[in-house]
Amino acid sequence: MKKRSERFWQGVVIAAAVLSPLFLVAAAQNKAPSLPQGNAKAGKAIFDQNCSLCHFPNQTTTKIGPGLKGLFKNKTLPVSHKPTTVANVLHQVLNGNPSAKPMPMPAFKSKFSKKDLANLIAYLKTL
Repeated sequence: MKKRSERFWQGVVIAAAVLSPLFLVAAAQNKAPSLPQGNAKAGKAIFDQNCSLCHFPNQTTTKIGPGLKGLFKNKTLPVSHKPTTVANVLHQVLNGNPSAKPMPMPAFKSKFSKKDLANLIAYLKTL
């Protein structure tokens, strides 16, 4: 019985050693960068200029990309089905989606400042 108990705890220690780095990586990838306080009115201007060509702000219907009405009220994002978090929305905005159909979503990584991103997120939360 003692050997079985020792093997069990050895297995637990090995599993923890193997899995804990994976959990840390997953947590780090889902962490939103710290953003200043956003202004929804300024975010609407950013959305209108950069996003409205492909996304409806007031509908869930697909334009070219998915409609974003109620985005932060949904449990998951419309295409990726990842949890709707600021981190996941920012990831989508910053990295785009090169495999999106009917056309790829561009990455806005080099276009928006932290303030722009904060404003855009503040606006998206009002939809």
